[in-house]
Amino acid sequence: MKKNKSNLLLYGLIIGGLIGAGLTIYYSSRFISRSKKQKRERKHKFYEGLDDIFEASAQNNNEDDSRVDKETEKGIIDELFSRAN
Repeated sequence: MKKNKSNLLLYGLIIGGLIGAGLTIYYSSRFISRSKKQKRERKHKFYEGLDDIFEASAQNNNEDDSRVDKETEKGIIDELFSRAN
């Protein structure tokens, strides 16, 4: 009887380990794919925001104070890309 119980315990540990490893792989892959998707969306929103800033049609008024000259535009771009994520 003692040997039979030890075999059941061994089988239980093996099956539990396989199920645990499978669940770990499944949930970690979901987490990784979700984080990559969010990173892509943040990057897309960032570049979309840059396009809105420098696009001429996004600026409705043509006052001298509201326009961005080339030197200021380069300074803004350098500042944005010099920051660490």
